[in-house]
Amino acid sequence: MRYAFVLGRVYTLSIAELAAVLEKPDPALGLSGAPAKILESSPEILVIETELSLNAEKLQKKLGGLVKILEVVDMVKKREAESINFALKHYFRPGILKKQFFKDYKGKVQFGISIYLLDMELLRPPVSQGRQEHGSFNSIFAEPKRIGMMIKKGLTETGASVRLVLPEFNSLSLASVVVTKNLLLQKGAEICILAGKDRVYTAKTVAVQDFEDYGRRDYQRPVRDEKQGMIPPKVAQIMLNLSGTKAGDTILDPFCGIGTIVQEGILLGYKMLGSDINKKAILGSEQNLEWFRNRYKISPGKYHVEVADAQKVAGLLSAQKINAVVTEGTLGPIYGKYPKPEEITANFSDLTKLHSACLAEFSKFLPPKGRVVMCIPAYKKTRDLYEMLPSLDFAETLGYNLVDIISPSLAKKMKFLRFTNRDTAIYDRKDQVVAREIVIFEKV
Repeated sequence: MRYAFVLGRVYTLSIAELAAVLEKPDPALGLSGAPAKILESSPEILVIETELSLNAEKLQKKLGGLVKILEVVDMVKKREAESINFALKHYFRPGILKKQFFKDYKGKVQFGISIYLLDMELLRPPVSQGRQEHGSFNSIFAEPKRIGMMIKKGLTETGASVRLVLPEFNSLSLASVVVTKNLLLQKGAEICILAGKDRVYTAKTVAVQDFEDYGRRDYQRPVRDEKQGMIPPKVAQIMLNLSGTKAGDTILDPFCGIGTIVQEGILLGYKMLGSDINKKAILGSEQNLEWFRNRYKISPGKYHVEVADAQKVAGLLSAQKINAVVTEGTLGPIYGKYPKPEEITANFSDLTKLHSACLAEFSKFLPPKGRVVMCIPAYKKTRDLYEMLPSLDFAETLGYNLVDIISPSLAKKMKFLRFTNRDTAIYDRKDQVVAREIVIFEKV
């Protein structure tokens, strides 16, 4: 079976999370534990081949970093100079469409078209600025409409009633919200074209990220604390999936704040423990988690939160077996503009002392190979330049290794991935000065 995964904006984290989940056996997801074969990859899309059929709907709910899951239908060769629609002009016959894309639906067909690039050079005009063999190179953003109209024409000629949904101007693909609101998966299909220089894959979307549910989990909770900053539920999911644990294991968040990582861990099937030195935060966490438990019908006993200093948390856990620590930690002060160098130096000095004390405390209860997945601040200077904690050597002196967020063998196959100089990854937002560097420590 061949599948494709549409990656999130921070695609390095998307691939790191996906690789971590795919390598663990999970019959409920259709994962045998055998390595998936990577066929193609780009900053937009990853194509793999698996032994078993995946449970795409369950897998999509588990993965915070993925936008869509596609089932690959076919591969069509194309010449480098050909436009995408010209390469497919004989492919989308009514028989193939009805069998491969619309077989489970009868009545008026609603379908959408999305194009994802396996070769990002397809966005660039040639040096000569000349024309392609079958159309202007600069007209790639018109390709979804050309392909969509070609399919619609073929279907209407057979007497079918058809409605076509196209990407917005200067976009090649449909957002998950458009796919959902137009009921494309229920009343037809989203047909996806994965385009490279010498081949195109045809695929159909089988699962999309539930943007409404993520919104509920983030914005509809009783308590929010935007002054202190809140980790997005998607990022919390990614970090939990990087923890090297399995469903049923116990995970501790010793800086739990208002409970985002705790709630996402419950949803993924973990037993969650949360603590925070701030009493007000724990009160907010208790309110949020009670709302969450009722909203998502979580059975009692799946979590516990209480007030505690992260540097002294081991004393509260004498009867608990903790498999991993997943936490945002503290990012220090939140800035509206880039801080002064002396402020950054002071913040990093304070955080090094705090994290050193916490890692020493965690080593009292973590098993060998137990992981600490945490966020530390990275101050955003420019689009691609950050001021990061100068050294993480303090973790090694405390008996931890720094784990590459993506294995070197996998990273070697994907030259486009974006790492820091210590092979960690950064999650940021356009309007934020303080970004999150996501690091993984593993106890020796």
